[in-house]
Amino acid sequence: MTRVTILGAGGNMGRRIAGPLRELDQYTLTYVEPGERGRTLLTEAGVEVSEQSDALAGADVVVFAVPDKIVRHVAADIIPRLDPGTRLLFLDPAAIAADRILHRDDVSCFVTHPTHPPLYSLMEEKDPAARRDYWGGGLAHQALVFAMAWGEEEDATLVQQVATDMFAPISACHRITVQQMALLEPALSETLTNGCISLIHEGLGKVIAAGVPEAAARDFCMGHLQIGIALIFGQLDWQLSEGAAMALSKAKDALFRPEWEDVFAPESVLASVREITGGA
Repeated sequence: MTRVTILGAGGNMGRRIAGPLRELDQYTLTYVEPGERGRTLLTEAGVEVSEQSDALAGADVVVFAVPDKIVRHVAADIIPRLDPGTRLLFLDPAAIAADRILHRDDVSCFVTHPTHPPLYSLMEEKDPAARRDYWGGGLAHQALVFAMAWGEEEDATLVQQVATDMFAPISACHRITVQQMALLEPALSETLTNGCISLIHEGLGKVIAAGVPEAAARDFCMGHLQIGIALIFGQLDWQLSEGAAMALSKAKDALFRPEWEDVFAPESVLASVREITGGA
């Protein structure tokens, strides 16, 4: 029996990860939630909220399901209180990549993050509801990345299984490093990908404002977004048209600064994770 303590158990992520674990006999869960609304939601779900000191004593794995901006402060309070041999699991790499987390040699530390259900994999889901599970709420399959900040491989095996179970259903678990995970988030996903998508959304608004009927513009944009991703990411044995390829060749100069790749530079990633976790 593995005892898992969830910090921030009443939040969206805390409740998401607790659900699958609660259904498995090998886990005993304890819930910590300081917020009144979160405590109410847990109580309404029939879950007993524990006092922090009781929840930490004897915990095998402590999961930090708390916002990035306060995780450093929560960790500073929690980690000195833990029993030797406790394993920590963070759900985002930012605080660890920013060197915000107290290091104890007798406590192992890991980080994980779901990929969210991949774009084309959703089409393969048999359940119609799963095909609309864009976030990864327990219906659609998604992959997982997992990293060891410090600790022993024996602990990593246990914690990786907890991570896999709490984000189920999982199609694959990719073992990477904390710094590699920070390249994926925030650099690749939150900075670059969301930046490009936001620009597309703004462009759609510009086209509608110019007089194109909204339904026609949205259908055209979404269709071309899907086929563009399929072509550029090699999902189809096909090529962009000559005109589309010409437009693409000029797009970067028109839309992006020449130094856009600097978002992946180590100093840029460090600055980003430090900002996310509470500034300098």
